[in-house]
Amino acid sequence: MQRIILALKDIFEGEIITAEATRKNYSHDASIYELVPDAVLFPKNSLDIRKLVTFVAEHKREYPSLSITPRSAGTDMSGAAIGNSLLVDMTKHFNTIHSVSRAELHTQPGVHMRDIDPRTNANGTMLGCVPASRAICTIGGMVGNNSGGEQSLRYGNTENFVKELKVVFRDGKEYTVKPLTKRELDVKIAKGDFEGEIYRQVFELIEENYDIIKNARPHVNKNSMGYNLWSTWDRDTGIFDLTHLITGSQGTLGIITDIKMHLVPKAPHTGLLVIYLPTIKQLGDIIKTVMAHEPATFEGFDDITFELGIKHFKVFKKQLGLKEWAKMQAQLAGSVAKFRGHLPHMIMMVEFEGKTPEEVYDKIVTLRSALSGYKIKTDIEDTEEASKPFWQIRRASLMLLRQKVHDKYASPFMDDLTVQPKYLPEFLPALRKIIRKYKLPATIAGHYGDGNFHIIPLMSISSPADQAKLEPVMREIIPLVLKYKGTLAGEHNDGMVRGPWLPAMFGDEVYQLFRTTKEIFDPMYIFNPHKKTDAAWDYSMDHIRTNNGQELIK
Repeated sequence: MQRIILALKDIFEGEIITAEATRKNYSHDASIYELVPDAVLFPKNSLDIRKLVTFVAEHKREYPSLSITPRSAGTDMSGAAIGNSLLVDMTKHFNTIHSVSRAELHTQPGVHMRDIDPRTNANGTMLGCVPASRAICTIGGMVGNNSGGEQSLRYGNTENFVKELKVVFRDGKEYTVKPLTKRELDVKIAKGDFEGEIYRQVFELIEENYDIIKNARPHVNKNSMGYNLWSTWDRDTGIFDLTHLITGSQGTLGIITDIKMHLVPKAPHTGLLVIYLPTIKQLGDIIKTVMAHEPATFEGFDDITFELGIKHFKVFKKQLGLKEWAKMQAQLAGSVAKFRGHLPHMIMMVEFEGKTPEEVYDKIVTLRSALSGYKIKTDIEDTEEASKPFWQIRRASLMLLRQKVHDKYASPFMDDLTVQPKYLPEFLPALRKIIRKYKLPATIAGHYGDGNFHIIPLMSISSPADQAKLEPVMREIIPLVLKYKGTLAGEHNDGMVRGPWLPAMFGDEVYQLFRTTKEIFDPMYIFNPHKKTDAAWDYSMDHIRTNNGQELIK
């Protein structure tokens, strides 16, 4: 491998690092896995990416393990941002925001969402798919995972915002990927070149299996499992849109180098009704009541997360600045005082939007009245400022677990279960029964309006006894999720943790269509192997983290 790295350095303009400390630093993402790369690469431009892909393709037969894993912030929870060959960090040089208008964001994939937010806020616009990790994630990771977030209740996942991509495919050339009419598709296919063949094979695969593919789509508002074949070709609209297939592919089909995304208007006024539940037995019924009032967002977290947020709110001081932090701390203290040391089991955040503060307040009061029959406490936080402490804790829930729980590791493997909210009164008790059966202390946060729950067990992940729980838990959860036509991943995707379960979730026929999709784009498996369709449970288990280290990102 040393010889191949030296040869690569001769043609690569960016940095190539093989130092052990750097390689170990990049061996983790936010998942339960670790893979030490042979080298970490920092491409300087698209030409570097093209040369790299061509180089790997040419040397793959001589070095079968040679492959490319793209990575940005390393916040991926499925193990998709780590690899044991060439790991490509896009954040160092692919970090330019080209333009932000009221309609469109044009950016490179290594740009952090925290740098995009001020630009869109200034325009009165937003991306409606930003995850809770917005302070540390990148736009490229969002596209790669088909991420969702608090606004997905209304807008869906990232795929709905991707307008155009530039992608380097296995032939080492960069292509523009965007929606095509059937006539435009026919013209592209007729060229008969590499790009045309990709389009032809994907189109024929979908067209020949159209009903099977459409029926395989999970019956939920958001899904990031599998390859998004069901949205790529639509007979009714006559639109063929390969961006839907690339979005959520986790770098397994090609490497994204440029991104254009749609923006939507940001509401001028927002406010929260904060609901405090003493028990989650009422959770399903309360969710049904809330959803009937059509909130803009509907989020929440449990008492463990709330207590960590209260106890360690000082960790936000540097991020917020002293004045803003002190203000939020005081607001939070006022909310907590009423509980006299006995925190509620669940905190639910129901956000409403409006053109005026009065409109927002009226919506909040109406819902509060509808909930008056339940034995719960509520707070009205009817301005964006008043809502901030709760959003701060919700968005930092995983970070708090990773940094402040030292004897256990926050272990995401059942972390993204999603069913339609109407099924929650039946689904949640059955899920809790499985969690109790395997004695898994776990935290719960998530997007309640989508029925999307982030359940994070706290485990000694290097312990064989705890590792032995992973497979039987998944084998009990999958039939439960299928019973309610849901998905294992609303927004966190497959990677190493859910990739092995694709056949169980979709059946062998659809799984083979996913595998065929991978092989159309990447028959030599040079792009991010051991993820999604070629993930294997034994391989994943062989690469479980060896310690409870709480690093979230590199």
